[in-house]
Amino acid sequence: MTEYKNSSLHFANTIKFTLFADLHYKKGMYISSVADLQEILDRAKQNNVDFVIHLGDLCNDYRRSPELLNTYLYNCHGLSVYGIYGNHELESRENGMATVTPMLCNREVTWGTPDGTIGDGSIGYYYFDHSSFRVICLDTNYSQNPENLEWEHNRTASWGAPAENLKKDSLAPRQLVWLEHILQDAAERGLHCLLFSHTGFSGIWYSSPDAVAVREMIRCVNEKRKGTVLMSVSGHLHTDHQAVVDGVLHFDVNTVRNGLWLAEAREHYGGLSYPFVNYDANGNETERCDRPLSELCMAAQTWFFDRPLSAVVTVSGDGSVTIEGSAAEWYGGVVPDARYEVNARISDGRYGL
Repeated sequence: MTEYKNSSLHFANTIKFTLFADLHYKKGMYISSVADLQEILDRAKQNNVDFVIHLGDLCNDYRRSPELLNTYLYNCHGLSVYGIYGNHELESRENGMATVTPMLCNREVTWGTPDGTIGDGSIGYYYFDHSSFRVICLDTNYSQNPENLEWEHNRTASWGAPAENLKKDSLAPRQLVWLEHILQDAAERGLHCLLFSHTGFSGIWYSSPDAVAVREMIRCVNEKRKGTVLMSVSGHLHTDHQAVVDGVLHFDVNTVRNGLWLAEAREHYGGLSYPFVNYDANGNETERCDRPLSELCMAAQTWFFDRPLSAVVTVSGDGSVTIEGSAAEWYGGVVPDARYEVNARISDGRYGL
């Protein structure tokens, strides 16, 4: 057994993983495809990663997308894959937490339930330990009912919290208590923590209402044992941000393909087409052809990338982080209005924390 005699950690251990966010797969809605997911998994295999993790909004209809879930959970490379709840995971009917939670990962994890088991699936946050690292997957889909002040998880057949609710994109008190406990436990065990969530905690760009509390929690455990928390990674914003706050790297991962979404519909894709693949109820391919992009119900509101974005991240116990991003072009050469600061890339980065 290794002894940790110093307050600072100086491991030679490293961990490497692939990140992607906001695939938003649903037939007939967006351009994202099973092929996009397979390309991400192929890149992960080529880079010999320890695991792959999606940062939420993988799929807008889990129940009717076996072709996507089979490709991810039972991937041809045998990769360990994990995921977290985004605000669209429960969007379609019949996609309650009992359905979605078991589809978040293909390996054993310790759930945020009292006994650490998955239970009825109503708890969607968990952690697992890998070498000298603790990977913590959070669920920022809680909000507060203004009438009774009770905390509620996003409901089935919704793409977010009820409009009238308060403190949307929160962890809620129960999860905050759980997070503090497993961070303190990690500090005592000499583990380095990596936090993954759909909405982030940087306080620089749009953040969870719990951002201040989470950063204070991180500051306390890092004072107890330096390097306990190294990174906090999120998605949701479909943008490309990296910043170090109090010695912790906050990384906002860009979307796979849906570069920009606007509420106002616009006819910007004209006669362009996209490669369409249809599947049966078991996820078997039945049809492959080109179809007009205008047939996608969200095409008039969305500007797409021409290839899927992902990142390969290497973190060392000494606090060094390397991000190998990726770049794309705008689909069909159709670029959004310049007033929207959106980049078709996930930036590279090198940090010493």
